Amino acid sequence: MSGRHVGLLLGLAGIWGGSYLLIKLALEDFEPAFVVWLRLLVALVVLAVAMGFGGRREDLRVALADLKRRPGRAALLGLLAIAAPFMLITVGELHVASGLTAVLIAPASIFVAILAPLFDQSERADARAALGMVIGLAGVALVVGVETVQSTQELLGALAILGAALFYALSGFVVKGSYAHMSSLATSFTSIAASSVLIAPFAVVSAPDRAPGAKSLLALLALGAIGTALAFVIFYKLIAEIGAGRASLVSYLAPGVALLYGALLLHESITLAAVAGLFLILFGVTLASGSGSKAALRKA
Repeated sequence: MSGRHVGLLLGLAGIWGGSYLLIKLALEDFEPAFVVWLRLLVALVVLAVAMGFGGRREDLRVALADLKRRPGRAALLGLLAIAAPFMLITVGELHVASGLTAVLIAPASIFVAILAPLFDQSERADARAALGMVIGLAGVALVVGVETVQSTQELLGALAILGAALFYALSGFVVKGSYAHMSSLATSFTSIAASSVLIAPFAVVSAPDRAPGAKSLLALLALGAIGTALAFVIFYKLIAEIGAGRASLVSYLAPGVALLYGALLLHESITLAAVAGLFLILFGVTLASGSGSKAALRKA
């Protein structure tokens, strides 16, 4: 990967590393479906304004035309990339700590490698990349710490978040296979628009019956504008340029960033195990991103 790709991965990790904390804040006053829907609407407005007034009107035109021409494909992308994983993560965080959520999302790149023989041979991981993924996952476990699932609700929440990681992996194949011809802005608009329609019925029946607090509302606005609109533009750009497997390596970096946020904003202590875990994560990502299929290398 180039230095620019590394910078984009780190930036995306910085955004998504804080999203789990923002979801927790938003859930204080909103139901899960409404949290997902409102953050999608905010993201949709941000992208539309960015494209309309930022000299990218052609991207907006392409996205709208594609939505009209391939509504079924757009619905599939919206379901796999946003609607399903966002709902599973948000519901899961009702019972699972944000740190454990980051750990459970981390296997996304492993799911890509497992599914590659079925959907895209170029995403198959070689031995070095697979070793890097395993080392990175071990580092994630050290960073966050091993948390025991003590109740049925926590177990179901954990399984829901693991399911989200699987959906993220599947969505990468759809983006690469069906949306490679579109810019990351247009693809983001398409997926967010389709998923907002899919989530709308669930959001309507779970609308709040009282005024939300400022903290929850600000968290939702940040989730929409930064954690969704900006993040998915970066993510789809990475998928197009370096492949779904390498782009999903962000799931290894996000937990470390979440640890840093906790230390800076919540005054949480950083243990020796956490420091060791961070080194394992960085080493694992280096191994995984430094190898891979010949096709993936040609794209980097």
